[in-house]
Amino acid sequence: MTQPNILELAKQGDAKAIALLLNRQLQAKGITAAASLKDGCLQVMLEATEAPSQQALAAWVSKSIAGLGAASIEKVKVYGRQTGAKVPAWSQEFEVAGQKLPVTDVTEGRASSSENTESNQLSLKERAKLGDVEAIASLLNLPLQNKGISATASLQDGCLQVMLEGDRVPDEEAAVRIVRRELTNLKAGAIIASVKVYGQQVGEDFPAWNREFELVTRASQSSHNLGVNTTNRFSANNSYAETSQEQSSIQILNETSTKLLSDNQWNIAFIILSVIAFFMTFVSPNLAVILGIAASIAYVKYQNTPTGKAAAAKRQLEALQRAEEGEQERLRKEEQKRILIEAAQSEAKLLTTNLAHTALDEFIKVNARLSIGVNYVDLAGVITPAKWATQKFEKSKDYNVSPYLSELISKNMLYYEISQECFQQKVAHKPLNSQFKAILQAEFPELKGSLISFSSDSVISKLWQTAYRYSDEIEKILESSDNLSG
Repeated sequence: MTQPNILELAKQGDAKAIALLLNRQLQAKGITAAASLKDGCLQVMLEATEAPSQQALAAWVSKSIAGLGAASIEKVKVYGRQTGAKVPAWSQEFEVAGQKLPVTDVTEGRASSSENTESNQLSLKERAKLGDVEAIASLLNLPLQNKGISATASLQDGCLQVMLEGDRVPDEEAAVRIVRRELTNLKAGAIIASVKVYGQQVGEDFPAWNREFELVTRASQSSHNLGVNTTNRFSANNSYAETSQEQSSIQILNETSTKLLSDNQWNIAFIILSVIAFFMTFVSPNLAVILGIAASIAYVKYQNTPTGKAAAAKRQLEALQRAEEGEQERLRKEEQKRILIEAAQSEAKLLTTNLAHTALDEFIKVNARLSIGVNYVDLAGVITPAKWATQKFEKSKDYNVSPYLSELISKNMLYYEISQECFQQKVAHKPLNSQFKAILQAEFPELKGSLISFSSDSVISKLWQTAYRYSDEIEKILESSDNLSG
């Protein structure tokens, strides 16, 4: 069943097609819909692991069904229940006649039911003028439905936001032109000051495009024409007025700067002004400040353009994806570490001496001393007993019993020794030797070359923190082994 066929069948009242359309929107939220039609009553069952929200979904389902304009559907019963439950958690019934679009077919239904259409339109217009977003969406759906586009709307602080969805991304220019025309005809300027229109494909999480414009009614355009020499241009059926030459003075002031440059040109202007401002700081600081302000204005302008908003949305999405990938990588490493420790715990039971325990005891003493502070002169004496204990363990047969345990003990001692080397280089004001520097770059990729060379305090802190963590892992592994005699 192709996408157009699904929509056409749904308009004819086919319950399976209607369920498919509803599931496009709901399955991403973990909700499934089933539908059946009998005697003009469409019953819709919504199921999820937790009972779906009645407040959020009942009216939405009813509005979606009404938007199909199916003549065979007179009322809708919506049920919500938890998956596996036999009894619905809630139910709600709607009469479709009072909500559905005035026409079932844009091209043919108008002629057969013109009286009902006019009376319903009047009712919708009156509600829409009062700011009823469902009525506004229904009016917008009249010309959009035959293009396979459905509209939903929300109104807050005088800004009407309109979401347009279709099986394919709606054409931006055509869709915005229709929305502007219908809202201009509505003459709801007292309630709606600005409009934001979004277009996206059904099932997508982010809009493919968005457009914002100020709503200018014919009345305000006509009064403006008395004061300035402009020409109104109406479409063939006088359904809307073009506003390119009739905008108010306030709109001209707000939009002139945006029209001076295209989206990408604002971005280029920001970059050029920023570079010039940087170099001017060495020549004329006052001019540099002015250029910096101009660069900031250019950046704000770019951010408010469709291209800038799309770029910001893309960056946000990429940041979320990176964060998700980072979290998955962290979980993967934690699982890998858990497996290694469990294997080492089993192997530690095969140790024949207590040399590993002795090395751990010395590490704990070093960590305790480092935690309260140690100076350069004393550090060698602090770590020497741990070094001897480590060397004894590495020469014993136990060193080959558990590879992961042996690696932790050797690395723990190595980090103490590198920290001592860092102290020596800090006092002597010399760079770290190449061997230790290579080890640091391999073990800690986040420590850049310049940080390793010039910020020994940060490197030492990183080494000690890692040594503490290794000591904790060694202790966890050795907890499972029996106390052994040397």
